[in-house]
Amino acid sequence: MDKTLFLLKHGNNFLLVQMYVDDIIFVDSSHALVAKFAETMSREFEMSMMDELNFFLGLQVKQTKKGTFVYQSKYTKHVLWKFDMTNAKTMSTPMFVLVALDMDKDGEAVDQKEYRSMIGSLLYLTAMRSDI
Repeated sequence: MDKTLFLLKHGNNFLLVQMYVDDIIFVDSSHALVAKFAETMSREFEMSMMDELNFFLGLQVKQTKKGTFVYQSKYTKHVLWKFDMTNAKTMSTPMFVLVALDMDKDGEAVDQKEYRSMIGSLLYLTAMRSDI
């Protein structure tokens, strides 16, 4: 379904390649496949090899013997800073879920551009963290 994810099978070995604009990550079951892929790509395109994956598309990646973990603390802190919310208190649920909302006729107008930017930032976070 993902048009930017590629799989190469060579016998019992495989190579997975994920591309997004000018970022590319790849993983394999055989070091020989990675070396050949990197060599071929370097002949065709200007690229730099970064070794172990630590950061991709705003996602932080930590690889340990217990597994690979993906998290977004850096992006979350940036969003809080961007919208001047670094001193905000955390809550398990940001609002009551069964309360009907009424228009605040005496309230201040909201900056539509900033509001949309906030919603977009939160949607990006929830794409990886459905528990948010």
